[in-house]
Amino acid sequence: MQINPLNISEILKDDRQLRSLIGLGRDDFETLSNEFSSCIKQRQIEAHRRKPKKPRQRKIGGGRKPSLGSPGNQLFFLLFYLKNYPTYDVLAFTFKISRGCAFTSIQRLLPILKQTQKNLRILPKRTTDNPRELLQLIESVDHVLIDATERPLQRPKKPSRQKKHIAEKKAFIPSRIQPFPIPISAS
Repeated sequence: MQINPLNISEILKDDRQLRSLIGLGRDDFETLSNEFSSCIKQRQIEAHRRKPKKPRQRKIGGGRKPSLGSPGNQLFFLLFYLKNYPTYDVLAFTFKISRGCAFTSIQRLLPILKQTQKNLRILPKRTTDNPRELLQLIESVDHVLIDATERPLQRPKKPSRQKKHIAEKKAFIPSRIQPFPIPISAS
């Protein structure tokens, strides 16, 4: 049995499938992809301008190419991860890369996506720690999403680390939380 990797060029042709996999339509993806590509190029230029710690072994642009391919494929990979939140094993299997490559790619691409959103002025507004400011921000909102689902987490072996994760004699330790809507009453 042979499993074919994702054919991203085919997925980009089907708007419905694209929305279900990464949460964006084709036009939005193209806009984001163009800016993402320019941010990657800008990062490469900045990296080449820095004084290297050791003398170069290869010319600029030499060496291994990204295993995910083009910047558009890298953006698709990152958005797929952010929407579906699979484990690195599942991500590696889906995109035919190693688990370590999946991890390092996510860590490398997340700051580039943040810079891309900043350039396009679509970066979400930061949250506040002050409850009064939060109430002012959400006073015109009908529903608020609150994280409420807990998942079990493997208990640490070291006693010093166990103390950090004890949650008042619960049978499990919470780790990831899923949102659900709560209506806000005007009282």
